[in-house]
This record gives sequence, structure tokens and C-alpha cells, in this order.
Amino acid sequence: MKLTFYGAAGEVTGSKTLIEAGGRRILLDCGLIQGEGSDLRNRAPWAFDPKSIDAVIVTHAHLDHIGLLPRLVKDGYGGPVFATEPTREISHIMWEDEAKVRDEDTEAGIEPLFGQEEIDATYRLLRGANYGESVRVAPGFDVVFRDAGHVLGSAFVEMRVDGLTLVGSGDIGNDRVPILRDTEPMAEADAVILESTYGNRTHDGSEAGREDLLRRALIQTAERKAVLMIPAFSLERTQEILYELNGLVEGGAVPKMPIFLDSPLATSLLPIFKSHPECFDEQAKVLRAMGDDFFSFPGLKITHNYRNSLAIDKVKSPKVIIAGSGMMSDGRIMRHLGRYLQDSNNLLLVIGFQGQGTIGRQIVDGAEAVMIDGHTVPVRAEMRQIESFSAHGDRDKLLHWLKSSGRTPGHVFLNHGEPEAAESLAEGVRQTGEAGQVDVAMEGKEYEF
Repeated sequence: MKLTFYGAAGEVTGSKTLIEAGGRRILLDCGLIQGEGSDLRNRAPWAFDPKSIDAVIVTHAHLDHIGLLPRLVKDGYGGPVFATEPTREISHIMWEDEAKVRDEDTEAGIEPLFGQEEIDATYRLLRGANYGESVRVAPGFDVVFRDAGHVLGSAFVEMRVDGLTLVGSGDIGNDRVPILRDTEPMAEADAVILESTYGNRTHDGSEAGREDLLRRALIQTAERKAVLMIPAFSLERTQEILYELNGLVEGGAVPKMPIFLDSPLATSLLPIFKSHPECFDEQAKVLRAMGDDFFSFPGLKITHNYRNSLAIDKVKSPKVIIAGSGMMSDGRIMRHLGRYLQDSNNLLLVIGFQGQGTIGRQIVDGAEAVMIDGHTVPVRAEMRQIESFSAHGDRDKLLHWLKSSGRTPGHVFLNHGEPEAAESLAEGVRQTGEAGQVDVAMEGKEYEF
């Protein structure tokens, strides 16, 4: 079996791994590169012929894993795309939202990466599968999707061909987050492709600690008559924040104030979440059985158009604004940052990973000012982080998951991490003896096992 990493090698975004075995060529994920300089890289010629691929397997519906699939189809791919059923349903919405974000390319006379025609064509190729179901994606090549606990519909995949088992982790979830079930144990495998986003970090705080940090931020926002900005990924992080806010607001633990969900994408995903309770953890299932819609609570105001978004400016503080994108690289959060980031009375709550080259990363790294829509905006608002909201497992979780199979894999390939994180996790795997051999994946390099 041969693996070639064409993305997420030495960085977090742009997952694309070509698997060659049994005379078949299978692509695992096909994601967008995100961050500074990403547009040119996303437009670069393919390192392989899209028409030569027999099947595509998708681990989950974040854009850094599915965002280039419509371009792959545009450039000649016409085979099946396999994913879990929730991922299949979510993907179409994610692609359409990305196309809207890129409408400015069309206005500037630049050909977009893809349009509605390619989105619809790609969606028709998607085949939904259930967790635990064995799916034949190509002759002699079988796949089983297992719950990764990362986002709704996320999976790690067991791929079996020629008597070998390769596990692709996709993104492994954090056990301390609400709504979804925890990650399933890993199957016995000959080789593992393991993400390393937080390979050099351990998340701080427990579930109770996370809720307390959020509660204190809300109380201080009310006391200061301030604006609390929460940049959040539209898929999963926003829904988790709503879940936590639901408990705090309905439990009377925080002062009353308007809480705006200013994210059309996150709003459009809520019905899909509600239609897949089989993915919920026990606590979420109990609340649902009691009739508690944990995505709705007193004071929550959902914007349905841009006019509604602009109207937030006229609402007196204190107020809370939840908006995408989570890395503060685009989306409606940009306008709110431009308006409120320069006021030292306000708060900015960072609850997710901030990739290299993003405004979010600049702020977390201590930038005194950032460029937003061509304007220099001073960073004066108080910035706080709650790492335990992360949807990615930390170093300890990744090592524990790797050990959960009960059998040491012969080879582990680390991807989906910045170099320091991947190298640190590689050392951890070597020290614990959880693999016969460990490689930090390099872009374009072929590996055989």
C-alpha cells in the first residue's frame, strides 16, 4: 500500500491523501487550504489526474476536508464520494456558503474555484453511510466509518484492502465537549494516519471549568455594559456554544442580555443537527426527551439577513455576538471586529484553533493591530481563550486513542498539524511505544508499508 500526502502535511488545512492499493487509487478527503496566501495554492494544478481517482472518502464536512471536492469534479472527477449521512447532508450547505463568500472573485473578474453547477454535480456523487457499516468503495477496497466525536457526522475510517487495514483518523474529537458522543476506540490496524493539530498541547480545564469561564465572561460583559464577541466555527462550535448558553440562561446563572447568532451558515445547519439525535451523547438525548430545545433560549436573536446583522450595531450594550468565521479570516465576525475590537471595555472570547496566517492567530499571538477590510484596527478588547471548547483532541487524547486498539500498529503517519505539534506528537508516540515506526508526513512524499 502506498500513501502520498498532497495536503495537511506540515500544516493543519488542506487535507488530501492519495491511497494506492489493490490496483486502486482512493483519495481520502479533498480540503481547502486556509490562511494567508491560500487562494493561489487552492488554484494550483492538481498533483494527480482527477480522472485517475477511483473513489473519494470524506471524514467530515469541515471545508479543510471537503472544500475542494467541487473543483475536483469541475476538473474531471466523476466517481463516487463516500461519507456518513450527516456529512452528506451538511456538505452541500458548506459548499454553497463557500461559493457565496467567493462571489467577490467573480465581481473582480476572477474565475471562481467552483459554482452552483459543480456543487450540485458533486452532491449527486455523494453516498451516505451509517456508522459501523462496511462499504465497498471500489473492487476489493472496503471502508467502515467510526464515530470520531469531532463534529456532527465526523468519522475516522477503517480501510481494508489486500489483507491490510489502514485507519485514517480524520479529526479526532475532544471528550470534554457537549452534544456529541465521545470518540469510538480505534480498530486494530497495520498503519494509521493520525492528525496532530494539538500534538504539543494539553487542553486546560474540565467541563465545569469551561462553563464557569463562559459564565464569568457573560457576567463581566453585563457589568461593564460591554460587547462580547465570540468568533465560532459554524459547524459544531456554534451549536456547542448555544448548548452551553442554553443551560446558563435557562438556569438563571447569567444576567439577561441580547445574544445574537449572526451566522447564516450555522443557522442553516441547526435543522440537520436536530434531525440526527442518534449522534447525540446521553445528556443531550435526555434534554431532547424532556422537550428542551438546547439551540433556543430567552434572549437569543437570530439574524436572517444582512440588514438584521447591521441592526445589531444599534442595540445598546451589553450584548453578545456569535459569528463566523472561527479563525476570524472572513464572515460576519470581520465587521464586528472592525467596530468593537478597538474598545478596551469589550471582550473577545477565542474558543477554537487559530491557523497560521489568520487574523485570529495574529490576535492570539499578541498583535497590537490587525488589518480588516483594508483598515488598521487596534487590538484593545480583552482577549480570553477557552481551550477546552476545542473540537480537537489534545496530545493526551490522541495518544490514548492510538493505544485504544489493543494492538500496536506497524506504522503511524502524522498529518494535519503544524511542524512543532507533529514533531512533538511523534516523540510522544515513540516514547510510549505505540507504533513500530513513526513518520511526520511531508508534502508530496510517497510512503509505503
